[in-house]
Amino acid sequence: MGGKHRPGTPRDRALGAELRVLREQSGKSLAEVAGAIHWNVSTLSRLERGQRHISAEAIKGLAAIYDLPPQRRDALMAKASEPVALGWWDRPPAGLTNSLGALASYEHEAVRLTDWSPGVVPGLLQTKEYSIAIMRDWGVSDNDLNPRLGARMQRQELLNSREVDYTAFIGLAALDNRMCGPDDFIRQLRHLIRMSSRDGVTVRIVEAPTSFALGSWYLLDFHHTGPVVHLEHLRSSTFLFDKEANAYVAARARLDEIALSDSQSRARIEELIEKLIMGS
Repeated sequence: MGGKHRPGTPRDRALGAELRVLREQSGKSLAEVAGAIHWNVSTLSRLERGQRHISAEAIKGLAAIYDLPPQRRDALMAKASEPVALGWWDRPPAGLTNSLGALASYEHEAVRLTDWSPGVVPGLLQTKEYSIAIMRDWGVSDNDLNPRLGARMQRQELLNSREVDYTAFIGLAALDNRMCGPDDFIRQLRHLIRMSSRDGVTVRIVEAPTSFALGSWYLLDFHHTGPVVHLEHLRSSTFLFDKEANAYVAARARLDEIALSDSQSRARIEELIEKLIMGS
């Protein structure tokens, strides 16, 4: 009756949240329900948190324990049986981590994306040359460079192929951190201006002093489940879910208060381009 050993999707997180509410309404503990269906408590806990795929068979068994009406049981089973949209992340090229595939999957399902990047241009807004310079500085090997670069370009298609609400808050330090040559950096800045003129894409510069400059984060919002935060490290990354992500929702509100407007941000970037051209 257990879920298949596949990682959870945003849909599984929404279903898991519903199942958790149903269990709590039944007055049963995790241990009681897990014992009744001969699961480990950890298995049921992962399902309720959406960290494991939820099958229709699993829902059928849980529905019997929670004494759900047939109509509610069938509706939940239908949700679990809906085909999952497959993307390039389901069969990632060699050299890419599972966490990158998970991030791309979450991006595909999200309705709102917020990047806070105090020191470099965010990945979804990077030009090819800028990305290469960043990856080489990280120490990405020649063998891994092309797969990593290809994945980044694939992720950037989000901003071209569907309606998306994407906001990048970029620290002023990122505009001084010239990771590539002067001409390539000017092209990167011009790319920021072009992207900021697209529907659904907002670029806002943060000049005001802020403690948030300590680190970058990426906040994803969904229709039917709580937010997810992606924290990128040098050689790994971390996902935060639901209550753990609430602090970043508050941080987004604060950045919204202190950041330059989108038009002011474009003007600020244009000023920097002029200075770079005059200085070259």
